[in-house]
Amino acid sequence: MKKPQDISALDEKIKAFKKKELKKIKDTDSAIRKSDAMTGFQMSIDLISGVIIGAAIGYFLDILFSSWPIFLATLTVLGGFAGILNIYRSTKQEFKD
Repeated sequence: MKKPQDISALDEKIKAFKKKELKKIKDTDSAIRKSDAMTGFQMSIDLISGVIIGAAIGYFLDILFSSWPIFLATLTVLGGFAGILNIYRSTKQEFKD
């Protein structure tokens, strides 16, 4: 039994639509994965930069005041806390949207 021509045309349209929608889904999944990777990268940069900047400021203050390693240790820990606070703020803002 042969399909009528209008049903065959409709079948082709449905196949084309499904293919197009599948491509959209794959593109969206790829964008979500890239977005997640960028978020993780940004969080690690926030944490590492806080620690490095705190350590650098502490190191120079220790040299300036000849108080080895009071400022270095204190500001390294405070830089870590600042990095964690930045991660918390960005995560809170991301989930708020």
